[in-house]
Amino acid sequence: MVDQQSAHILVVDDNEMNRDMLLRRLKRQNYQVTLAENGQRCLEIMRQQPFDLVLLDIMMPVMNGYDTLESIKADPNLKDIPVIMISAVDDLDSVVRCIEMGAEDYLFKPFNPVLLKARISATLDKYRLRHTPSPVAFTQSGRHPAAAIIADAEAMKLGSAGPVTQAQIDILTRISNNAAKLLTQS
Repeated sequence: MVDQQSAHILVVDDNEMNRDMLLRRLKRQNYQVTLAENGQRCLEIMRQQPFDLVLLDIMMPVMNGYDTLESIKADPNLKDIPVIMISAVDDLDSVVRCIEMGAEDYLFKPFNPVLLKARISATLDKYRLRHTPSPVAFTQSGRHPAAAIIADAEAMKLGSAGPVTQAQIDILTRISNNAAKLLTQS
């Protein structure tokens, strides 16, 4: 089971500055972080130790993010590990391709720190929900499933899935408020 405070994240990016920036940001949020400079190294590391989440760049030498994602999802021992694609490629076709290949999410560089935090938190919550055997484990983990709903709604309000209308923001606010009520009732 994934505990937000001890989640282990693998950051895969060929740019050292990007790796260092993500390392610092994620460590401030109390995540364990391992770094890899390309897709081939990513797969080697993933086969040696367990991870709760992979942040995977697309444009890399040796083995690009598409090929790496395909290899992760084809490996029975790795396929359930959530992957968030990260890229400067601002192209809808790329986003769709990654999601269809099994990525949980897609973030554009440069990162909005609030959105990055929300997406990671929501992805880890979903991963934990899929791998939690009983409702009792929710209280033991310290996070409620409603927290994932709130994180997703807040990320969507920031326009993470594209332009957002005021009516959509109002609906997302109601979803967040209702989920928050669930949290206070637990």
